[in-house]
This record gives sequence, structure tokens and C-alpha cells, in this order.
Amino acid sequence: MGFSYSGAVAMQLAADAAEKVHSLTLVEPPPVHVPSAPEFRAANEQLFAARRARGLEAALEEFLTLVIGPHWRTDMERHLPGSVEQMRRDSRSFFDIDMPALLAWRFAAEDASRIKCPVLHVGGTDSGPWFAEVRRLILGWFPNAEDVVVDGADHSLAITHTAKVAVALNSFMRRHPMSSSGEPR
Repeated sequence: MGFSYSGAVAMQLAADAAEKVHSLTLVEPPPVHVPSAPEFRAANEQLFAARRARGLEAALEEFLTLVIGPHWRTDMERHLPGSVEQMRRDSRSFFDIDMPALLAWRFAAEDASRIKCPVLHVGGTDSGPWFAEVRRLILGWFPNAEDVVVDGADHSLAITHTAKVAVALNSFMRRHPMSSSGEPR
């Protein structure tokens, strides 16, 4: 399972080691291969510029306001106390390692075709046009993928709509169980 950035990692693992991956759940993977990818990349360049000019705090503020909204701090703390401080602590790795790696990542339909396991995509109705494009791309790459759209959820859906995401994951895993040996049943 991969959420946002880790969705890219999960897809790459499923493509490179298909025999090791039983199922793949993608919760709003990043919009690096969609038609509006140049806009997404430009937004990331602005974040890198903010990081250089005004520091990590400013870049984190810009990023989370962009993907969640202006009240991200309040919303995150209400749903997961301590999360804002954890994001602050992780921001150096995110901006200096994860984002550059993501922007360098190349993945296309031929890579997706190596993924043979069941796929679930989970997204929110309020996540914006980038993630709507991601959803269409994922469903195009994986025509048999299951698709769950959480009404009223934005990109923070794993935190703000935990129960709905958990129900989707549980239902998917029940339909694609593994035996105690790790093999599909």
C-alpha cells in the first residue's frame, strides 16, 4: 500500500518485483505522469525556491496549503494530535530527498503492464484536478482496478476520513486474501 509519495514507491516495487507483491493499494499517488504534470512540477519548483529563500517551515506551509488547504494545521491536529510537529521534523527529508527522487521518477504504461496483482485506487472528491487526473491514469493503466472515491475528502483523506479508507482497504483485502504462507488463496 502506498499513500501519496509512497504510492510511487509501491508501484515501482510492484512492477520490479511482481512475484513478491500480492496486491497493490494506491491512495492518491503523486501526479507526476498526468497531463498536468508540468504544472505539478512547476509547483514543486516553487516549493524548492521557497525552501531555499525562506526555509523549511515556509516550504512546508506552502506545500500543505496547496494539497490540503489553508487550515491544514488545525485539521491535522484535530484528527492526529502531534502530526504537525512530526511533519515539521520530517520536512528536511521530504524536501531534500523525497521530492527530488519523485520528480526524477519515470514510470509509464509499459511499467504498469508488469503489475499483475489486484489493484485498488482510493481517492477523495475534493483532492483537486491533479488527483482526478491521477485516478483516470491509474484506472487506464489498470482497467480491472477497484476504485473507491471518498466523498468530501481531500488529499489528507487517510487522516481525515480514516474509517472510510479503512473500510475500503479491509473490503479489498478480504476479496484478495493471502494464506499464512503469503500465497494467494
